[in-house]
Parts: sequence; C-alpha cells; structure tokens
Amino acid sequence: MASIRIQTGKHQIQDNSKDSNVQSLPCRIHADCDASVAQYFDNYVKTKEDGTLSGSFRGYPLRGKKVQVPEGYSGLVLHESSRPSDDKEERTFHVAGKFEEMTFWNWDKATGDGDGITRALEWIEIAKALHSPIEGELFET
Repeated sequence: MASIRIQTGKHQIQDNSKDSNVQSLPCRIHADCDASVAQYFDNYVKTKEDGTLSGSFRGYPLRGKKVQVPEGYSGLVLHESSRPSDDKEERTFHVAGKFEEMTFWNWDKATGDGDGITRALEWIEIAKALHSPIEGELFET
C-alpha cells in the first residue's frame, strides 16, 4: 500500500473556516474547477422546521444536514494535482482550505445517525476514549 503525504505549501493553512461553504454531495462530479455554489445551489436550499435542509442537484431531490467538526479538530479540503498511475506510488495532496462546519446531503432520504459522515464524526470520540490513558487503578488489591 502506498503512503499518502499532505502538504501545506509555502503558506500555513489560513483560517478561512468562517467563510467556507463545504458541501458533501452523494455523487461524483467529473470537474476540477471553481463553481458558483452560492448562486446556483445555495439560493435554492430551504431549511425545514426541524433544522434539516432540502435542495436539489440537476433535478434530483436532496436532503441535508449541517454538522460541526468536533472541538479540537479541523476539517481540511485537500487537492491532488495528479493521481499516480498505480496504487503502489505515493500520493500527494495539498491543503486547499479549512472548515469547521460542513453540509452533507442524501438523495431524497432523511439524514440520520446511520449516515457515514455522522458515524465517522462519532468515531472520533470513541477512538479518543479507547486510546486515552486509563487513570486510577482498575483493580483494587
């Protein structure tokens, strides 16, 4: 298995997390360019009474939810200029942005605790509990 390297470049990661608008759509978009998300997507997103979101992408209905990155962590947007030709070569990603909140979307299905992103964020707390040092004695003598 190849290694993965993440580079921040000449400049440190700028804290533009307050201005970021990270969306996770349940599809693959074969493009690598900027998109006018605010004009063509955000304008059509509606917030429901329960806090969930509804929208559409190319006519397909979407249901979404905003999630916070857990305290003490930062979300990073990574960019890979060129993907290696095989799985054994090292991959290099460059940090393109930082975020503290993101919106994830499902196709015409309510978001919930079983969604991959929700479960991944919960795993951070579980991993922290599993790998934290145990304080005190487990067994009394």
